[in-house]
Amino acid sequence: MASTNTIAFLGATGDCAGYCLSLSLKAGYTCRALARTPEKLRESMRTKDVSQDTLDKYLSVVEGNAKDESAVRKVLVANNGEVVDTVVFGIGAAPKLRFHIMPVTMDQPTICRDAMATLLSALQSLNAPKKPLLVDISTTGISDGPRDVALLLIPLYKWALHTPHVDKRETEKLIAGAVGQGTGEGKGERAIRAAVIVRPSLLMNGVAKGPQHVRVGSEDKPAVGYTIRRADVGEWIFERCVKGRGKGVEGQKVTLTY
Repeated sequence: MASTNTIAFLGATGDCAGYCLSLSLKAGYTCRALARTPEKLRESMRTKDVSQDTLDKYLSVVEGNAKDESAVRKVLVANNGEVVDTVVFGIGAAPKLRFHIMPVTMDQPTICRDAMATLLSALQSLNAPKKPLLVDISTTGISDGPRDVALLLIPLYKWALHTPHVDKRETEKLIAGAVGQGTGEGKGERAIRAAVIVRPSLLMNGVAKGPQHVRVGSEDKPAVGYTIRRADVGEWIFERCVKGRGKGVEGQKVTLTY
């Protein structure tokens, strides 16, 4: 039976959000996704065993860029004219090599914070009475709490992943500001009702191992490990934030690892 919830996805061609989208579609959730190349997104869903009939029935794709506020507003408004129930934010950049002491940078070093700022501005402009749950796919290695990275991975995180981690940290700051804007009426209201920040350890491709292999921690008590597959991150987000509507994890920074 189809759910009445509507879920919006930004960055669903990246596989953490992509696996969550595929599971949501298979479960009968109405989904909206922003994509620069809609057919690339649909093909990604077909490779994840989502049937064409399911795509036609449950998925609406808005063509556009995550920094285009008009396109983002379109993906945030469901077919009934209301703002979506949940937003899954999986925007990320591709790595780029350079001759530098920090040899790995990104093709768009500020894409996460730029896209998040656009998303929050779009939600604020809609000024809907119902605020969505925001799920942000972030990373370990940027915590203000206890160490959440395995010791052997610290050099890699400090040396090769510095640029994307700066972007993720700035993105989390924007989310903190959005949640803390206040609860008054009118334009002063917060853009979202709550956020779940998901911090996976080093992401890998491959078939999901299953939830029994996933260890879950918090910023205060992180689960410290080496890697986790994107498919398992997507499944956790689906189970806890889509099906579970964020119950028990709202307002948390959740670490996921094996």
